[in-house]
Amino acid sequence: MKTIISKLVLFTFILGLISCEKVIDLELNTGEPTLVVEGNIDFNPEKTIDTVSVKLTMTTGYYEKEIPKVNNATVWIEDGKGNRYTLIEVGQTGEYISTEVKKDFVNNKYILHIEHNNQVYEAVEELITTPEIIKIEQSKINIMGKDLYQIKSYFQDTPIEGKRLNYYFNYFQHKALNPEIRVQSNEFSKGNVIDVTFLDIDEKYQVGDTVTLDFHQISRNYYDFLHMLSASISNGGGPFQAPIAQIKGNVKNLTTPGKDAKGYFRVTERRTISHTIYEE
Repeated sequence: MKTIISKLVLFTFILGLISCEKVIDLELNTGEPTLVVEGNIDFNPEKTIDTVSVKLTMTTGYYEKEIPKVNNATVWIEDGKGNRYTLIEVGQTGEYISTEVKKDFVNNKYILHIEHNNQVYEAVEELITTPEIIKIEQSKINIMGKDLYQIKSYFQDTPIEGKRLNYYFNYFQHKALNPEIRVQSNEFSKGNVIDVTFLDIDEKYQVGDTVTLDFHQISRNYYDFLHMLSASISNGGGPFQAPIAQIKGNVKNLTTPGKDAKGYFRVTERRTISHTIYEE
């Protein structure tokens, strides 16, 4: 009898907790706002002059819906010959652009300079030639009873003398869906034709759809950045993964060392190829 009464009391107590349920917003510690940089120069192989885009925002609290844009910053690029290109903000968007940056594979160093809130930031990146995409192929493979579309692209790797490796970044887009990203090195395929595979695991591809691949050869620093970013996202920020906010980019704070910006300034040559899905 005592056992039955004890269970009834416990059950009543639990019901009381449920009926008094209340949504509580946890008070999360918000650190000092930090500059976030998304800077890209993706040169077209067929052009000698191209556009640079630099988006500036600030980190914000977890519950904030708006990402603060950085307006009225001073932003410019310096190339390996000392030419300076001033970037102009587009309205009050926090995006700064210049359409006059020259491509140079010999004097291939590019320096991004940012002045904001009495802080000076700098990022250095080098331009590397991207090999041509030889071809793109479509096939169907059977996985667990399902016939899935598979897209493969191919390119020729050119090894560098010594022990240095080449690094590559593939950005695969289908409609307005989230892109697929592949980062790879030539560690086990130096001097070979390398293929990159994209599999329609979610069965989203339809006959007549167009898929697009952007292909870049990149620096070791950018490879490391993308690899960590991709791993963090893919693993859902697991217990052994670095939080995205802690992933280091290449934008240094020259005024206050140790308080570097987040994000990355990349300089690449981008090759693009499209493919239309056909019936098999």
